[in-house]
Amino acid sequence: YERIACMTDTFGPRFSGSDALENALDWTREEMEKDGLSVVEEYVMVPSWVRGREFARLLSPRVKELHMVGLGMSVGTPGKKSLVAKAIVVSSFQELDQRASDVQGKIVVYNVNFDQGYSNTVKYRTLGATRAEKYGAVAALVHSMTPYGLQTPHTGATRTTGIPSAAISVEDSRMLARMQARGQEIVIELYMEAHMLPDKPSRNLIVEIKGAEKPDEVVVFGGHMDSWDIADGAMDDAGGAFVSWEVVRLIHQLKLRPHRTLRAVLFVNEENGAKGAEQYYLNHKHESKLTSIAIESDEGTFTPLGISFQGSTAARSILEQIGKAFLAGIGSGNVSGQSIGTDISPMVSISMSCFSCHRDDIHIFSVMLEYHHTQSDTVDKLSPRQLQHCAATLAVWTYSIANLDFLLPRS
Repeated sequence: YERIACMTDTFGPRFSGSDALENALDWTREEMEKDGLSVVEEYVMVPSWVRGREFARLLSPRVKELHMVGLGMSVGTPGKKSLVAKAIVVSSFQELDQRASDVQGKIVVYNVNFDQGYSNTVKYRTLGATRAEKYGAVAALVHSMTPYGLQTPHTGATRTTGIPSAAISVEDSRMLARMQARGQEIVIELYMEAHMLPDKPSRNLIVEIKGAEKPDEVVVFGGHMDSWDIADGAMDDAGGAFVSWEVVRLIHQLKLRPHRTLRAVLFVNEENGAKGAEQYYLNHKHESKLTSIAIESDEGTFTPLGISFQGSTAARSILEQIGKAFLAGIGSGNVSGQSIGTDISPMVSISMSCFSCHRDDIHIFSVMLEYHHTQSDTVDKLSPRQLQHCAATLAVWTYSIANLDFLLPRS
């Protein structure tokens, strides 16, 4: 906890392409070396997107500043000038298609019901501008990807297209929908300076404990070091990255030597490009047949419940046995089939066994999504005790898998 606090307090947001990220990586490497760990840096070229100044203002039926934040990788408003247009509010892509003839020259506002959950609504953030542009829209505004309000807009990545895209607060999105339902004309002014710069060099950090018997066979796990430019990123994902580091530190301190190599990877550029994951996969593709499993910790560091697994039925059965044998007593040994994280997705594509660390759903929806990709993702939201629980649980999973008599079977 103290290291996460020091890193996030000292360096703040660690967006890809920023000096803050590189300085945080330097600091983290130095701290790892203080632990007696050998650190490898693998260089990655990452995109460099700049937010610049931005605002959104309701002009009709009344004047009001809208709570907004530009979406990552969006373009700015044309000519670095503000854009003024009527708005049309839709609740789904289906409604957008049905009202296509009304979209030309307008700002499309997606007031999406978040009851469908994050995985079913995030498509409006990533594809909303693309779909709106197809019908002649001049910009897209998206209901923040959260069920909660407090007038806090949540950023996130969007697919770059020819029109600007931003997120607005839950309250503002719902207000605009009510105005439209009354038949009131909605006029919005939008200004965004967002633009791209040339790619910049960064690096993944890797620490290992070499296997005593089969050092060429590997258990890979990790989280990501980058955060959004507006967020300290304590939950997303300094916690996951530092828990992975802590696993290696603990096992090193205990002077344990697993049969296979344990490798923690602190990825960069998960938030807006996944270039760190892509580069790791390219650098280590030759090891893929010798990698038993790839594990990601990027769902917060709350009370661990188990894992979200993707892989063969045989591998799942083995993991269920490990969970029951070593983690059932503390409720952390459950194996479910759910989503797999961004940084291990390249390895999923080659049928490697993979899992994401699964956390307490109550905390994911009541805490993480409340602060996700906002200025409020700060270290005070983390619990030192829960961080310890996550590190201990991940240590059991990784060490147990590394000590099996065989590699986990593939699909």
